[in-house]
Amino acid sequence: MPRHWKEELWLFAGITGIAWLAGILTGQLLPCLLSGLLVYLGWHLYQLAGLLQRIRDNKHPAIRTPGLWKDVNDALLEQKTARDARVRGLSYRHDRLRDTINTLPDAVVILDQKQQVDWSNPAAGRLLGIGWPNAAHQPLPALITDPLLDEYLAAGEFSQPLVITSPVNRAIILSLYIAPLKREANRQLLMARDITREYHLDTTRRDFVANVSHELRTPLTVIAGLAEQLALDSSDPDILQRSIELLQQQAQRMTSLVADLLTLSRLEMQREPSHDDRVEVPELLKTIAEEATTLSGADRHVVRLDIESSNGLRGDASELRTAFINLVANAIRHTPGGAEVRILWQADGNGAHFSVTDTGEGIAARHIPRLTERLYRVDAGRSHDTGGTGLGLAIVKHVLEHHGATLEISSKVGGGSTFSCHFPPERVISNSHH
Repeated sequence: MPRHWKEELWLFAGITGIAWLAGILTGQLLPCLLSGLLVYLGWHLYQLAGLLQRIRDNKHPAIRTPGLWKDVNDALLEQKTARDARVRGLSYRHDRLRDTINTLPDAVVILDQKQQVDWSNPAAGRLLGIGWPNAAHQPLPALITDPLLDEYLAAGEFSQPLVITSPVNRAIILSLYIAPLKREANRQLLMARDITREYHLDTTRRDFVANVSHELRTPLTVIAGLAEQLALDSSDPDILQRSIELLQQQAQRMTSLVADLLTLSRLEMQREPSHDDRVEVPELLKTIAEEATTLSGADRHVVRLDIESSNGLRGDASELRTAFINLVANAIRHTPGGAEVRILWQADGNGAHFSVTDTGEGIAARHIPRLTERLYRVDAGRSHDTGGTGLGLAIVKHVLEHHGATLEISSKVGGGSTFSCHFPPERVISNSHH
């Protein structure tokens, strides 16, 4: 029931009453009543015309007259208020959604039924070269010229992503998805994600598995061959002794490889040192230098230890020892017999620095960025000849990352190499009072 229906009845009664009274006084009752009804109807038509004009102009119906038009005005005002609130809500959600999509690191492109660009976010410009609004209404194949993408679009089978290189930067690997928009059957959503790191990690993982398989296969082949030889003829003491020595060497090689693999796996699973020890580095390096002399054996390398600082480090003593001894052992293995290997410990305003310098054959510049990769070889036989597992520098890298330190490698073919570990000041412990 309208709230103001009584007012409307009073208005009708008032007009008809005045018309009836005028009709009595003039003796023209019927014409006066008809005139009153026409006035009542005209008034309503006037209000209706004004209301329609205000609705067309999207203005608030400002009706202040009594009666049913007051109810109409209130109802329209409530609907307009509710509609405006919904519009504001939808606009806010739309803007928030667009802002969210615009901040995504993944490329997002909306395609129309002709696979033309309808909209794209900023990441699409960085990864795909599809900048908005310059790329508006341009066909996707014209913007990205890649045979793999052409085949992907032609096949129309988008259940699996497409892996392509970025047309903007060939060093970037992209995983590209296309899916139909559920509410808009003729439109498609294209998303492209930078998977460069994952791609290289997967490649490295595959190479690692292949390299480990190769590393283990070689000693196993030797052991199997020797076992077969011994089974056929073990009467010669010299052959028997030599076979035992080779078996021990290969078994030790496999043991070292497995031990380094376990160490590396443990380090990769951690993001920080297991312990926060006070490591007296000068004392540790004295022990390592003695071990290096023992490791040198008959080659009689000259191990020179220069300790220019009494400062220590805060960190995991076991991890730091592993890193330092790996670098020293690496230098021993790649330095000719009788030549010098220098171990240096120093500190300055930028932190503390450990370095090992050898006088070996040196390393070509193209190999240096990859030396810390697991089982990476400068040449195929280098690790075999020197007894290394190919995992030492990878272990060093992870130990240093745990301690916020960095590894610097400088080398010149024929001029030896220097491996330097730089520790930040917050890891350094002053021992000036000692």
